[in-house]
Amino acid sequence: MSSWSELLDHAESEEHLVQLYGDDDQLLTRNVTRYLAEGLKRGDGLVVIATKGHAESFNRQLNEECAAAPQALREGRLVFFDAQTTLDRFMVDGRPDQTLFRSVVTGILDEVHKRSPSGRIRAFGEMVGILWVSGEQSAAIKLEEFWNDLLAGSAVSLFCAYPIDLFNGTPQMGGLDAVLCAHSHMYAGPRTMLSGPRATR
Repeated sequence: MSSWSELLDHAESEEHLVQLYGDDDQLLTRNVTRYLAEGLKRGDGLVVIATKGHAESFNRQLNEECAAAPQALREGRLVFFDAQTTLDRFMVDGRPDQTLFRSVVTGILDEVHKRSPSGRIRAFGEMVGILWVSGEQSAAIKLEEFWNDLLAGSAVSLFCAYPIDLFNGTPQMGGLDAVLCAHSHMYAGPRTMLSGPRATR
């Protein structure tokens, strides 16, 4: 099995990675920054749909580590969207609507694809995490299914994140089987990486 760092560096089209980060925002920031920075080196377009605090952390560290980041942002090859605002655009009666989701997210991806020298896109999203911490676990899993439908046959890889501590034994852990099944790989800390049924490599 590849290491998590190798998976982030060599994320392939259609791959769907997830990190459970608990309270360790710094570890999440390091990993997301690595995923994005490697994408810039490869000429990929980058889409970040994140909370305000995380977006600021990712952008700050990416600018520190990658000289190409400011230009990519100016050119629209790197774009940031607020996770809650984006989520609200396709939620109907507390559930994600697939038609609206496709309209919103495909619109974002298509614009970035036009500016991607490699023709590929690396996306990061935590809309699922917002649903999860709001107690809407079934809606979060449904959104993962929508993402997987969108990823199929695309030139997009997706890295998403849940604010879950795998080792704290909270009741929300019961839904983790569904989370794992929706992803190709799950990372929950330095010693815990699992491959889900979607793993193809």
